[in-house]
Amino acid sequence: MKKMSTFVSAGLALILLVVPALNAVAADGKAPIAGGYCAVAYAKMGKAVKGSPQFASVVDGQAYHFVSAEAKKMFDAEPTKYPIAYQGYCATGVAMGKKLVSNPEIFTVHKGTTYLFSNAEAKMMFDKDPEMTISKAAANWPKIK
Repeated sequence: MKKMSTFVSAGLALILLVVPALNAVAADGKAPIAGGYCAVAYAKMGKAVKGSPQFASVVDGQAYHFVSAEAKKMFDAEPTKYPIAYQGYCATGVAMGKKLVSNPEIFTVHKGTTYLFSNAEAKMMFDKDPEMTISKAAANWPKIK
């Protein structure tokens, strides 16, 4: 009976340690950036790949999920190398002064930064003149952040 009690206690302790890591969210309870898609996959592979809460990090109060332990390790070593602009909101929307929820599968990596978009039309508008869109978004972001 004592062995069973020890086993249950050890199991409970493991659950208490693992579950918070599996459910990593930002300090303020927000969902992970980019809907949990991997910032490293955007930058390194040019692909939208859903990350796992098992491989999570929190930087500046924002949770990030990654596709693997290796991707998490790369991010943790240099988080500024894998930026997702405007906390994952639609870059074209931000340029228009709006916080629009993005579809994390519609994106562009431009000069090392990942920009997400609410729809294909928003991406097309960005891709026509990224510098103009980024300039407008940079001016609006502090106001709508």
